[in-house]
Amino acid sequence: MNRGEIWSLADGRNILVISLTGLEEAYGAVLAIVLHDSGRYPDTAMSVVIGDPLPCTAVAVNIVQLRTERFDGAKLLGPVDTAAMVRVDAALRAVQDL
Repeated sequence: MNRGEIWSLADGRNILVISLTGLEEAYGAVLAIVLHDSGRYPDTAMSVVIGDPLPCTAVAVNIVQLRTERFDGAKLLGPVDTAAMVRVDAALRAVQDL
């Protein structure tokens, strides 16, 4: 599980990994943003529209911690591009007032 990857979990949710790569090995968990269907939320300071590998919107307030076991049966959809992750990082900083 690497930062910037989108996964489709067995429970039907799609998530974007936002924690540092390797955190799952050290702590057995990752931080992720639960993704919403494309078009549900606009592109704002705290939400980022992503086109590939899955058309969706990442809303920076929807952060969850997931144990690595939650990835059993999950499917890796692929990484988001660098520009999208830069915008996700900016949205996370805005929401957390960093």
